[in-house]
Amino acid sequence: MATSGSFNTSGYNGGGYPDHYTFSWELSSQSIENNTSTITWKLVGAGGSTSGRWTCVKQKYVTVNGSTQSNSTIVETKNGTVAFSGTTTIQHNADGTGSFSASAGGAFYTYGSYNSTGSGSWSLPTIPRQANITSAPNFNDEANPTIEYSNQAGNSVTSLDACISLTGSRDDVPYRSISKTGSSYTFNLTTAERNTLRNACPNSNTLSVIFYVRTVIGGNTFYSTLTKTMTIVNGNPTFSSSNITYKDNNSTTVAVTQNNQQLVQNLSKLLVTLTSATALKGASISSYQATINGTTKTISSAGNIDFGVINSGTNLTLSVKVIDSRGNSTTATKTVTFLSWVLPTGIITLRRKNNYENESYLKVQATYSSINSKNTITIKYQYKKTTDSTYSTATNINNNTQITLNLNKDYAWDFKITITDKFGTTTYNLVLAKGKFIFFVDTKKLSVGIDCFPVNNESLEVNGVQVLEYDVISTW
Repeated sequence: MATSGSFNTSGYNGGGYPDHYTFSWELSSQSIENNTSTITWKLVGAGGSTSGRWTCVKQKYVTVNGSTQSNSTIVETKNGTVAFSGTTTIQHNADGTGSFSASAGGAFYTYGSYNSTGSGSWSLPTIPRQANITSAPNFNDEANPTIEYSNQAGNSVTSLDACISLTGSRDDVPYRSISKTGSSYTFNLTTAERNTLRNACPNSNTLSVIFYVRTVIGGNTFYSTLTKTMTIVNGNPTFSSSNITYKDNNSTTVAVTQNNQQLVQNLSKLLVTLTSATALKGASISSYQATINGTTKTISSAGNIDFGVINSGTNLTLSVKVIDSRGNSTTATKTVTFLSWVLPTGIITLRRKNNYENESYLKVQATYSSINSKNTITIKYQYKKTTDSTYSTATNINNNTQITLNLNKDYAWDFKITITDKFGTTTYNLVLAKGKFIFFVDTKKLSVGIDCFPVNNESLEVNGVQVLEYDVISTW
């Protein structure tokens, strides 16, 4: 890029003297505001002898950047004499680059007339047009991003501003003036500006943004941009154990426990109630996931979750995970109190006196769940001959207490024992056998019975079956 230049026109050698012109120019000024360069130029006579020969110059012209100036005044010149001079303002391109061409010539006559012409072209120094962003950061939504820029035009620019745009179509974080002579600018974002950015990405933790620097020079506007990424931080929804409540939704069990915060194993119905979580930074709540005892249930908005009956005799942790539209989540927990419960059981003793007599004994040792000492049991028994179809009227018996019954030893008897607590009943069925000795000697029949009365004479019988017959005389 040149700041000066020259060329010679074609020469005429008249009488041994080469007559021609020299065109020369110099850059005198540049206007950043107008995007122009002004040059001064001159057309100088050249030729003749060093002794100062004069040449008569008649018609002369100069064309610079397409604009022609001419002069027809007759001038006598010799080497170095200015025949014609002037200035020209040249408009640069929009990007500040510029160039021009020039041609010049004239008619002179010495020993006749002769036209001398010549031309040349040059590039001019580029005129600063706009500020440019040199760097910008990826940043999070709680930060104040700083951009770096260069502005070669300095105070010559009309205005210099910066903004953040989401799409490039508008200044979503509005333009603000930045220093014309500075090199960096920090966006001290307001709450409203941060929310503008956050609300633009309700379903993602990242957002593409465009940093803009806008330069206005002499009515012309220029833009420089860089695209970067904003990241949402600390965006997990607000949710805690205070948003979680539960109760036993079974009125029968609550009537016993008198506390809907205590659930009875395998009987109570767990109903969980969730109040609304708070989504942050432009997100929305997508779902609530509640988990207890390995079971997870999901709802899309705050409300009730019915887990029904749960088999646990110990306290459980209820975990609730809240998920927002960006996929961010917060988990809160609450302990759910469970009381152990199973159907009552019993160890039952039923026998005849000496395994033979009518006098018989019944004892029930029952075990049952306490339910915080709110549970009680009732024990009843009924009996009938095994050959009958109807039991006796059910009769209460105290726990762990033996009672005496008179039951004909010639019959076997069916017993039905029921143990009932406030939630359920366990039934046992037993048989009281006929009365019999384990070992019986019948002196009249001279026979022995094991688990039976012998029927045959002179025999050994086991449970009613003869296993040996013998001769008393030979034996005794």
